[in-house]
Order: sequence, then C-alpha cells, then structure tokens
Amino acid sequence: MDLKELRKELSELKEEMKELREGLVRLEQEMLGREEELHRAIKARGMQVHRRDPGDDLIFPSEASPEERTSLYQLLRHYSFRLFLRDVISTKDAFRAEGLVRYCSLEIAQQYISSLCELKLAEAIGKGTSRLLNRSLSSFGPTLEWFVAQMFQREFASPAIYGVRFKETHSGGDYDVIALWEGWIVYVEIKSSPPRGIERGEIGSFLARATDLLPDIAFLFNDTQLRMKDKVVLMFEEELYERYGTSSDRFPVQRLVDELFHINHRIYIVNSKRDVVTNFNLCLRDFLFHQRADLFPILPPPRRLK
Repeated sequence: MDLKELRKELSELKEEMKELREGLVRLEQEMLGREEELHRAIKARGMQVHRRDPGDDLIFPSEASPEERTSLYQLLRHYSFRLFLRDVISTKDAFRAEGLVRYCSLEIAQQYISSLCELKLAEAIGKGTSRLLNRSLSSFGPTLEWFVAQMFQREFASPAIYGVRFKETHSGGDYDVIALWEGWIVYVEIKSSPPRGIERGEIGSFLARATDLLPDIAFLFNDTQLRMKDKVVLMFEEELYERYGTSSDRFPVQRLVDELFHINHRIYIVNSKRDVVTNFNLCLRDFLFHQRADLFPILPPPRRLK
C-alpha cells in the first residue's frame, strides 16, 4: 500500500468516526428527551422525585464501561446466574465454585466465576477461591432492580428509572422500577425471595404505592420459578377483600397463562418461569390488546389445540 492509498484510508476512517460520534450524540439526545417524557408523566401526577438510580449498592462500580454493563445484563438474563449471584453475595467473603452448585452445575459455576473476574466484579485470592471486589455488598436487590430497568430500556425501548423515592407520599417506601412504555406509566415492584418469604403486608404496600402513583400498568415481579397461585395470588385476593369487601369481586385475580396472573388487565403478577423478558412481553401485549380492543377490534389469537 503506497502513501497515497494510506492517506485515503485514513481520511475515510476519520469520516466514519465523525459519523459515529454524531450518531452517538443524536442517540444520547433522543434518550435524554425520552427520559424527560418519563419525568413529565411523573410530575403530571403531582409526584416529585427525591432520589433515583442509586449506585452505591450495585455489584458493579460507577466507572464500569458500557460494554461491561451490557455483558452483565446479558448474564443476568439467565435465571441460573441470578440465583448464583444471590448465593455469591450471601457468602459475604471468599467463595468457591463447589459451594455454588445449588442451582447450576459445577462447570457452569466455574464459567460464571470466570465471567465475574473478567468483568472486574470479582478477583481470585487463591487456588479455586475468589471474592467480590465490592466487599460491602449485602443484597442482590438493587442489582436486580437495575436489571429490570435495563430490560425496559433494551428490550422495550422504554426509558426507565429504578430505586425511586418520592417526596411526601402517603405510602412511603421506594418504587423499585418506573418506566414509560408506549406513553403508559409502568410501575414494577420486585421480590427476589421465594413466595414463602413474601408477607401479605408487602402486597398491601405494593397496592398503596400504586394508588399514590396511579400507573397505567403495575407489576409485582417475583424472581422465582415457583408457583404464584399457592400463596401470592391468595394474598392478593385476601388483601383486595379486606380493602373492598364484597366489592372485591370487581377485581378478580385471573390466570393469564401458566403462572402469570392479572387483575383487570392492569395489574400483573409475574414470575421467572420460562423467561423474564418473555413474561413481561406477554403481559404488556395483553394490556395493549385490552386497552385498544374497543377502538380497533383485533381478533384474539386462536386457542392452541392440546
């Protein structure tokens, strides 16, 4: 390659880099504009955000690169990795792959540990022994909230914030995730413990926060593959009856499919059986269908023959 050709290629590369930078600027402006829409929708409800997107209790540091965050997000899409990470955090100190095989094979546990080290979230401190770099991390909850907010941004093209606290609300407490999807406000309450670890008071708090925010869609997401019908659905029915008495018949808890349930196609009870993204997508499509059915009568999907 002669000098003239080299200069030509260099000039073309500079032009491509310029186009990429301009594209990134446009994308950032678009995302900021859409996030402003979310904040306007919240403000229109008379709510004032006091705190959002806390980073202190996440598994990754604030200086993590976009590529590292994307890699972590892809790992978190796997239910087995989320269970694995809960166990890692609960160890409080050093861990070995052999002690993390409750929900995955030894080979998979070793791969997950390697991924944590590659992402600079953990470090090897001895033969077969590792530990998290964030030694003060005590809960998986905030990272799970970040993951769900990222899911709305990445899979549903929706601005989302997590760990949200408002000023002067009747219900108090944090809103785990709030998103703006298709112009609709979505509120997600997240439970990482199995159903036996959820108390009825938590269902009441979820409904109270929904009453304060007035979202268009609300989710109670329990990150488990266990059944929702046996306890969580029953607690919803009990809480609704206590609130509305015999009028609670207007708010039946009905099965959507498998272990996904809904209340009047506005409030959804969701678990992780199959896939969390798939489950949220099913519920969002159900909401959209029932919101627009009167305006544009689309035929419902045919029933599958057994």
